[in-house]
Formats: sequence, C-alpha cells, structure tokens
Amino acid sequence: MSYQARFSQWLMHWLSETGASTESCYYLHLVLLALGLILVVALIDYISRNIILNIVARYAKRSNNPYDDILVEMRVFKHLAHVVPALVAKEGLTFVFQDYTTLISPIVAIIFFVQAVLRAAKTLLLNSEDFKDKPIGSYTQLLNIINYCVGVLFIISNLTDKPLWTLLTAFGALSALVILTFRDTILGLVASIQISGNDIVRIDDWIEVPKYGADGNVSEINLTTIKVKNWDNTVTTIPTYVLINDSFKNWRGMEESEGRRMKRAVNIKISSIKFCTPEMLEQYKKIDLIRDYVVKKESEINDYNTKKNIDKSILANGRNLTNIGIFRKYLSLYIQQHPKVNKQLTMMVRQLPPTDKGLPLEIYCFTLDKQWVDHETIAADIFDHVLATVPSFNLEIFEGPSGKDLQAMVGAG
Repeated sequence: MSYQARFSQWLMHWLSETGASTESCYYLHLVLLALGLILVVALIDYISRNIILNIVARYAKRSNNPYDDILVEMRVFKHLAHVVPALVAKEGLTFVFQDYTTLISPIVAIIFFVQAVLRAAKTLLLNSEDFKDKPIGSYTQLLNIINYCVGVLFIISNLTDKPLWTLLTAFGALSALVILTFRDTILGLVASIQISGNDIVRIDDWIEVPKYGADGNVSEINLTTIKVKNWDNTVTTIPTYVLINDSFKNWRGMEESEGRRMKRAVNIKISSIKFCTPEMLEQYKKIDLIRDYVVKKESEINDYNTKKNIDKSILANGRNLTNIGIFRKYLSLYIQQHPKVNKQLTMMVRQLPPTDKGLPLEIYCFTLDKQWVDHETIAADIFDHVLATVPSFNLEIFEGPSGKDLQAMVGAG
C-alpha cells in the first residue's frame, strides 16, 4: 500500500473517531485532502518559481547576450516553472478525486508556456536584421491559434474520455462552420504567405491605400490586419488580404533607388510668348548660363536665313528663337548643373498641352536626397528660382483674376 493510501486511511479513521457521521467523514475527508493538495502545490510552485527565476535572473544579469533578457521579459521561464507544480497537481488530483483522473492542469500550464515561447520568438526574430521586415506576427499568431486549439482538444478528450482522433473526426464534420467562422483568419494566412513569399510589403515600408485612408509606414503585419502609422501620427488598420485583392502603392522602390522624382510645372501666360527681337537676344546674352547657347543658335539661325534668302521683315518667316524656347533651355541647363539633382537619372524640361490656364512648362528630374522634408525643400528651392527668373525672359506666369483685378476692370469701365 502506498503512503498516499495509508495517509488517506489514517485521515478517514481520525475523522471517524471525532464522532462524525460516515457521510460527513467522506466529505470532510475530501475537503481536507483538497486543501492539503492546494497547499502542497502552492508551496512547490513558490519554490519552483523562485529557484528557476532567481537562477535565470542572475545569469541574465551577468550575461551580455540580449536574448536571455527577452526570454525573461516575455516570462518564458515563469510559465515553464508552472509546469512542475501542474504535474504534481495532476498526480494529486488523481489521488484526491480517484474517480476523475485529469490532465487539465498540466495541459493548461503547457499551453501558457508555449504561448510565452512564441511571444519571445516573435520579439527575438523582429530584433534580428534578417527578419525585422518580415510578417513574423502573422506566423506566431497562427501557431498560437494552433496551440490553443490542440490544447482545448486534449482537455475535451481528457474530460470526455474520448480518443483525440474521434474528436478530430467530429470536428471535421463541422469544417464548413469553422471555415465560415475563421474566414478572415484563413484569408489573412493565405495573404501573409503571399506577401512574405513575393516580398510585397515589409515592416517600415511606406504604402498608400487610398480606399482605407492609409498613407504612411507599415508598423505591424499580423495574421488578419496590417497597421499603418500615417504621417499625421494616426494609425490605420486594414485587413491583410486587402493588399492581395486591391491595388495600393508601395514607395519602397523609390527609397531603394538613386533618387526621388520631382515633377512640377509652372503655367506660362500664352500671350507673353513671342519671337525674340535682337534687343531681347542681347538681354539674354547677359545671362551666364544661357549665353553660349544664345550666341550659337543666333549664328546658326542667321546663317540659315541668309542662305535661304528669308524675308525677315515678317518674323514668322524662316527660323527664329522664341523666349519660351530659350527659357526652356535655360531651365534644362539649370537642373543639369544643380548639385542636388541626380545626373544619372532622367532629366528634362517639357511643354504639356496648353490649357485655359496657360502653357504648362514641366520640370522632370530626380533629387539625390530622398527624405520627404529634404526633397520638398530642394523642389521648393528650384521653383523659387524658376518663378523669379520668368520675367527675365519677357514671360508672365498665368494667374486667375483676383477680386482687386475685377474691381479695377469695373472701375476702368
């Protein structure tokens, strides 16, 4: 006979000697054994946690390895320490409640231990250079769901005394309901695999999803959602599968390239565009950046017109320079010599189709600095110069009539 059985018999005999009825002795015997088990498990749990955690804490403090600190922070060892008293509780429950053998206590402890391990693994991988831009959260969440599902199945199997395979067969019949219930989770899982496998989105990528009002850096990729920290410091949460089903813009290509595109136009008033007179050409020759071009083109055009015996009393005859053409050439030379424009990428100044707001003259180039604030500053500096030099070429910028203009027109009438 085991010592547990002898102790149980002694306790029952002692209760009987107190004069209590047989039924009362039975229930008191059960209560006292349960209280004793609680005290023993609590004591073992206290000793287990203090011994393991103190040893680990001292080691982590002396160690220079950051990984053990993360394991301590994520309470992996704390949950591991609960496994020992849980096993003791399992044996004790078998003894106290002999008719109800159960594995629930150690199963629950193991579930929480695995959960802590997954949290620690997520933190460790996200701190690694190789995995920090991967959707690790999606995979740890999936494993956590599997952990809970398997744990619940084991608990149900233990309580009902049914084999695990029988339960799995029964749940298979409910697969349609499961798929409907976990639709977003399943779609998110498939989307996460596609996103990771095709390298569509990474952590810290700048993306735009206009449909959901998202415009900022990806801060987190989970199984069912993606969090985007917008530039106004708000956070937008969008379903993971949206990035597979819908269109969106990822700025990673720009950030990894050699420059950031600048594409801006200034609208020139069409009535200010004219052929260049000799006086205008003499004025333009005083501009250092364009002097050589004007001299060369003037000589070339004069030779052509003389050779063809062109009547220049009418400017429309023959070849002529225009102020808009010279200004366009000036802007091309200006961006080519600008120190903050990438000379290896496309650079051009082009005319767009005229509109009721004038003739758009567009500068298309790439700045070397790709940071948003710096890029906008460079673009603003370039167009400060563009707007200031327009009058030097006898051109005008188109502006819609203001209130004062309308008052002047009425007054003049």
